[in-house]
Amino acid sequence: MKTLSFAWAEPASLAAELARPLKQVFVEFTSHGEPIALTLWRSDDSGLRIHSEMHDVAERREVGVLSFAYNSEPPTEGKAVYVASAFERHISVYKLVIEESGTSAESGVVLEAANDQIVIVAGVFPSRLP
Repeated sequence: MKTLSFAWAEPASLAAELARPLKQVFVEFTSHGEPIALTLWRSDDSGLRIHSEMHDVAERREVGVLSFAYNSEPPTEGKAVYVASAFERHISVYKLVIEESGTSAESGVVLEAANDQIVIVAGVFPSRLP
């Protein structure tokens, strides 16, 4: 089975980066109002930007994989949402994997703090998050 992993080019552990305390989520939109990216803005004023990358796995079949990158400045456009205070402490991280046409794709993450969750998954169109 072919595996499509999260896109992450940094030396630090992605799981450790996702588990860092959060205070806001910034969502960026296309001109048509569809979400295309989000930034997890952390308590130490650093960010982790996430967007989808689509991959062909069979004729007329695509799967999305999340791509992650550091972001040193909060986005200036889009919508900012404050997260529950539980996310400013311990965060558990879970990977979501989809299997399609003989391919396993890392297509999402769940961030969990106390009884709250943030679910981030790849969208159905190129470069889109649902």
